Amino acid sequence: MSMPTGRSEKRTPVELAVLLSSLNERPFKERAFTENVSSRGLRAITKRMWQPGTRLLVSFDGEVIPGPARVVYCQRLADERFAVGFALLARVQQSDD
Repeated sequence: MSMPTGRSEKRTPVELAVLLSSLNERPFKERAFTENVSSRGLRAITKRMWQPGTRLLVSFDGEVIPGPARVVYCQRLADERFAVGFALLARVQQSDD
């Protein structure tokens, strides 16, 4: 029996503003923009290199309460930027707007 490969859920290509907040002893916040989003994760372009496994808080523009997330991967891009995959640890509902 073969195991399924790839994502179990399709990601929607959309650019949304997100605020990434660290949970460690040296707190910081970074504003970034998504490339794609699903109810279980997102890919964002950041200025900071993130270590896989790092836990943080993610809030979408206009959200009052940030949600927990975990870094899945971090790829170096040109111009000192990084493409980062985040697994959302609480499912989000995407609006149909």
